[in-house]
Amino acid sequence: MTTETKQFDVVLTGGRVIDPETYRDGIFNVGIVGDTIAAISDQPLQGKEVVDVSGLIVSPGFIDLHAHAQNIASNRVQGSDGVTTALELEAGILPIGEFYDNCAKEGRPINYGASAGWAWARLASMNPEKGKMVPNIAWTFGSFGLKEWTENIPSEKELEQILELTEQGLKEGGIGIGVLHAYCPGAATKELLGLWRLAARYGRPTYTHLQNVSMVEPKSGTASLVELMGLAAATGAHTHVCHLNSVSLHDAKQNVAILKRAQAAGLKVTTEAYVYGAGCSAIAAAEFDPKDVEERMGISWSDLTLVKNMHDFSSKEEFVDARETNPGDAVIVHFLREDDNPQDEAMLDMSVMFPGAGICTDSIPWTDASGSFYEGSQWPLPEGLNSHPRAAGNYCRFLRKWVRERGVMSWMDAIRQASLNSALILDDCVPGMKKKGRLQEGMDADIIVFDPETVTDTATFKDPLQLSKGMQHVIVNGTFLIRDEVLDAKAMPGRAVRAPIRE
Repeated sequence: MTTETKQFDVVLTGGRVIDPETYRDGIFNVGIVGDTIAAISDQPLQGKEVVDVSGLIVSPGFIDLHAHAQNIASNRVQGSDGVTTALELEAGILPIGEFYDNCAKEGRPINYGASAGWAWARLASMNPEKGKMVPNIAWTFGSFGLKEWTENIPSEKELEQILELTEQGLKEGGIGIGVLHAYCPGAATKELLGLWRLAARYGRPTYTHLQNVSMVEPKSGTASLVELMGLAAATGAHTHVCHLNSVSLHDAKQNVAILKRAQAAGLKVTTEAYVYGAGCSAIAAAEFDPKDVEERMGISWSDLTLVKNMHDFSSKEEFVDARETNPGDAVIVHFLREDDNPQDEAMLDMSVMFPGAGICTDSIPWTDASGSFYEGSQWPLPEGLNSHPRAAGNYCRFLRKWVRERGVMSWMDAIRQASLNSALILDDCVPGMKKKGRLQEGMDADIIVFDPETVTDTATFKDPLQLSKGMQHVIVNGTFLIRDEVLDAKAMPGRAVRAPIRE
């Protein structure tokens, strides 16, 4: 049976097919069988379902390496932004086996996975009153007010337990080790060295939020970055620097130079960035210590926004009161104003356009008026939920602003940055990633189809729960999650992305 006479399950006809690995870019027909891309041809294909995608771009689905929002509601919103795989790698999670079991039981609209969460191990070991570890970010997010696990150096016994719990996460298929160093500034070099040696032994990356979110010496972000390069060199472990834009602040030029030099020297070092000059985290996190946050981050109090009601702070006193009252509340911080300041825009570009980097979101779950994370499955999502707009519009903002409006990236390069690069960062340790981020025969049918003339973000800082537009079709493992810009709330085609399990 020839390709032209074979009956495919789904055929996408007449679209502009872009594959960032082979650099194929032309008008082709795509045939899908089950969960796999079975044909890409310039000849007509026969299908049980035939969808005309003329005038649209057909590409691999986007891969988010840094998504804290590991639930159905958040995944659906990300799917509307073109994401077909969202992984929790920076923070990670423990217990890993329980996390994967829970996701499989509930179902997920897009592919999911996580690293072994060192922060979980640290909290469980140094604040045992917290009890049994819970594989949900809310378990750690609400615990930043506890000083033992965030500020102290562990005892010999505690360190042994931290490393044992982290290693158990690797044995259960964790995609490396998530290292929230900025949230646990008490962790010192010897503890980190233990984590890096563990990662090297298992052949998996570390994913690190630099210890110091600061431009002020001697504890600057640059100093933390140099230490990270030393750990990479000392152990040989693949070292991934999370959200280069937000840990660099206004020091992007020198931090980018450090990373490029480390790569040129042969170190296995990678990075990522989201496409906003504003970050988001728990208000009680060490990086928001009010005694010097203005100086360290180069911001004013009005650059800080309480997520649950999108209120901009006006004074130190107001911020301190909110921090003490509800330490688990999320807060947005504007460290660059890229839409208004060309110099800030140029600094953001250095991270977003870093060669080989992935595009990520660093998204947290949607938050209700009380500050709690929304874990329901209602669709559309209930009104009144808030988050950073990157949770809804990060990737379509990237396509709109960097490609269509500014023209500083081609469609090919932008798609590579948002899909293939992330797959390449992982495919040494996760065999399944060798079939993602590519639009080729034999690859996973994680495919997006979007209109290059209209694709755009609509989420804003004042109204973040607005879905991106122009993402016509989103296919996950051969199943339509979104068709004609309408999400199927019954569709749960997401599958686990997991490193090999070891006994």
